Amino acid sequence: MKTHEEFINDKSSRPRSAQTKFDLLIYGVADAPELFSRYAQEFKEEHYAFDNGNWGVDKKRLTPTEILLPGGIVSKLHIRPDSPLRLVESNGLLLVCRGSKEISEFRFLPRPNFWKKKMSNGEDPKRYAQMYGLNCLNFSLYSGCEFQDKGKGCRFCSVKATVDKENPIQVKKSPEKLAEICQMATDSDHLNYIIITGGSYTDSEHEFDMHIRTIKAIRHHLPWNGRIKGNVSMMPPKNMERLKELYDNGVDNPSFNIEVWPHSAFSHFCPGKEMYVGFDHVISSLKKLVEFYGPGMVWSNFVAGLVPIEDMKEGFRFMAENGIIPGANIYHAEVRSVIGNSLGVIDTEYVKKLYSYAAELYHKYAFKPFFDTSVLRNSLANEFYEGLL
Repeated sequence: MKTHEEFINDKSSRPRSAQTKFDLLIYGVADAPELFSRYAQEFKEEHYAFDNGNWGVDKKRLTPTEILLPGGIVSKLHIRPDSPLRLVESNGLLLVCRGSKEISEFRFLPRPNFWKKKMSNGEDPKRYAQMYGLNCLNFSLYSGCEFQDKGKGCRFCSVKATVDKENPIQVKKSPEKLAEICQMATDSDHLNYIIITGGSYTDSEHEFDMHIRTIKAIRHHLPWNGRIKGNVSMMPPKNMERLKELYDNGVDNPSFNIEVWPHSAFSHFCPGKEMYVGFDHVISSLKKLVEFYGPGMVWSNFVAGLVPIEDMKEGFRFMAENGIIPGANIYHAEVRSVIGNSLGVIDTEYVKKLYSYAAELYHKYAFKPFFDTSVLRNSLANEFYEGLL
């Protein structure tokens, strides 16, 4: 059996792994309670800190959040009862199967080392931060949504329903606690990136203030000499001149995620963001960031599958022409979101066309996708960019 390092470095298997990830993100995977129970002490469990794509699964039962495929490709797991894909163990190997046909071997990702420790006040660090993929620290400053409080939440999102009293998640997190977490993760784990999200506030100036306070508190507790290597995601403040504070405080790649295209779709799917921030202001703020950062450093993410493919391609083209990297996570049905599972399975040709077009734009404008295949677990941007699909 290959060692963990050999498994990750198996470059010859990357095309097959990319196709397996494609299938997993389209169809999800059937529940495997017996397998998950056997390996519950060995995998990084779903933490339900933002969303819930596991249908028919008790949140108190441990389920893996991701799997590692040969060649270092990580895929998110979404449990769907009607999926044709299964995770099984056979002859000492863990396999992704379609019916009786083996698609790929896989490995579970272990819990991060900093989760095994206690904070200075005795709290569990899992309440504050997670690890995405192999090596990306992740936390949200506010694991809630004031838009949803007012009945204006994004229609595809389930954060309000997911982060409830049953979840041991700290909803609002202080910069001081997050600085401690960053130091713990830096000391205990290998970090390549960090993702910081702000939650959803009706007052975007307040959200921006929270980000700046947190960035200043944590930047010297991370392993990148004061840089925030990764992504800081939020809605923009009203005063666009303040955006330079992100650049001045070492943030490598900020993003304001537009989610859908065009404006009419944004108003429909993201009514709170439209009411309290506004589509036009998000676009203007992205352009302002490019003035500070230059092209190819600022991102805007979309949700693939909500609007017609030509609308998505138009949004991608607009972003790229303005120096903004367009990206997309594949839509997955979230439990107790407004949309729920009403959209069904996303069309495979839609996904191929969208990411092929994204790769074309990346190469044309000398952009690179977000992060890499070991982190970007809900997207196929890297796989198409590399020509694996």
